[in-house]
Amino acid sequence: MGTQAVTVWLFDSNAIMGYLNQDSAQGFIDRFEQALVEGAAVSVITTIEVLGWRGHDATSRASAESLLQCMGEIPLSASVVQQTIALRSRYSVKLPDAVIAATALTAGLKLMTRNQTDFERIEGLVIINPFANRA
Repeated sequence: MGTQAVTVWLFDSNAIMGYLNQDSAQGFIDRFEQALVEGAAVSVITTIEVLGWRGHDATSRASAESLLQCMGEIPLSASVVQQTIALRSRYSVKLPDAVIAATALTAGLKLMTRNQTDFERIEGLVIINPFANRA
C-alpha cells in the first residue's frame, strides 16, 4: 500500500510572494520550507492572485508557476462556495479572503498568512504568521 500525501497548510498569497521574493523576516524561509515538507496547498484564489500579479516578468512568473506546482491547488468546490457565503454573511471580509478562509476551514488546514487581522475574527480558523519573529 502506498503512502498518501498529507496536507496540513494552506498558503495565502503573501506567503507565496514572500518566499518568491526571499523575504528577510527572521525564520520566514525556514518556516515556509518546513510547511512545504509537512504538506501545503493553495486555494484557486491564491493561484489567481499570485500568477495574475502585474509586476511579473517572464522569469518571476516561471518561478511562481514552478513553486505553485510543488503543492496542491484546492478548487472552488460547492462546499467551499457554501462556506464562503456563510463567512461573508457573518463577517466583514473581502471576497478573496473569504474564499481562502473557507478553503482552509473546509479542508481542515492551518492558514499561513501575514494578514492576521483579515482573518482573526473567523471562528475555527487556525492562523499562523510565518513572518512573525519567534523566540
